[in-house]
Amino acid sequence: MDGILLIDKPSGITSHKVVEIIRKKLGIKKVGHAGTLDPLATGLLIIMLGKSTKLSNLLICQSKTYEVEMKLFLETDTGDIIGKTIKNQKPQVFTENQGKKLYQYARKGILIEVPPRLVKIREIKLLNYSPHEAKINFLAECSKGTYIRSLVKDIAEKLGTIATVNQLRRISSGKFQR
Repeated sequence: MDGILLIDKPSGITSHKVVEIIRKKLGIKKVGHAGTLDPLATGLLIIMLGKSTKLSNLLICQSKTYEVEMKLFLETDTGDIIGKTIKNQKPQVFTENQGKKLYQYARKGILIEVPPRLVKIREIKLLNYSPHEAKINFLAECSKGTYIRSLVKDIAEKLGTIATVNQLRRISSGKFQR
């Protein structure tokens, strides 16, 4: 079986787990995805089946658009709402190093320095600001490799405060939309 599935990934499950479930349900070995979504994140996850897995590099390189809700005045060790609240700002360590997710290191108390990466933020559009809830909602269209947690941290620093990702939803990847 060959093809592409557009999955609306729920929160609380890894992209890899989605691949495992599809592999098992469809009984095929060649299944992959075109861009990881963190366990907290929801939204568009492109799944490739069979020969379509050869499109992986092409699909991963596409720009992505996210709906983001950032919670002001709160910083966590993971940069998102599921992390532990911390008092001092720390660099984002919840990505990947030598094939191992950095959150696996960080949750064990091991901090890995992540080299900076050049990304393009094509557009940020403010959707809502709720001062009473201390939340900002925005759309971000960005290049592959953009860490939204880091973007939220950067925005908060420009505002002279701290913040964490409260909700994150991918709504498009290249030409594919939810």
